[in-house]
Amino acid sequence: MSHLYPSVLACDVTGRPHDWLSWEDSITLKVKGAISYEIGNPDILARGGISRMTGTQSQVDVSSIICLKGVFKRKDRVVLNNHNLFRRDLSLCAYCGKPFPESKLSRDHVIPTSRGGKDTWMNVVTSCKGCNCAKDNMTPEEADMPLLYVPYVPNHAEELILKNRRILACQMDFLRAYLPEHSRLL
Repeated sequence: MSHLYPSVLACDVTGRPHDWLSWEDSITLKVKGAISYEIGNPDILARGGISRMTGTQSQVDVSSIICLKGVFKRKDRVVLNNHNLFRRDLSLCAYCGKPFPESKLSRDHVIPTSRGGKDTWMNVVTSCKGCNCAKDNMTPEEADMPLLYVPYVPNHAEELILKNRRILACQMDFLRAYLPEHSRLL
């Protein structure tokens, strides 16, 4: 049944996005009184048992964006892995500009690691396997393969977008407000 409902975007009391929750966890938090306020209309309705005293069925509804009581420490670093990298770069090769399925992509180090380049967000781009082989152990300038876009470190809102494939329109609109101007996820 959990596949019927989307993930719920959990924010802290200030409204800053924090993490994705299952709809079951969000219902539990609402029943426990841990939600400070909700944004938007209720998107999720959970029904419970029938009361012996009233004969009515219990129900709890919750919005797809909730703000929990308290302020949370936010992770400063988005995990660098190929999946997040390819999503950050929209599965576009940084050298030929063509889109590819994930199976045809690789992580390219702008300054090769064998030449002192680091495995960091600012030194990696998505590359198709053909371009990565052609560039080999050279810099883009040496290979005469200029970068079509600049690498950058995604922020926390971008990480939340990268983590979830089933984002509701209202959740995406909410997260867009937290994206930097240079984000390719806009």
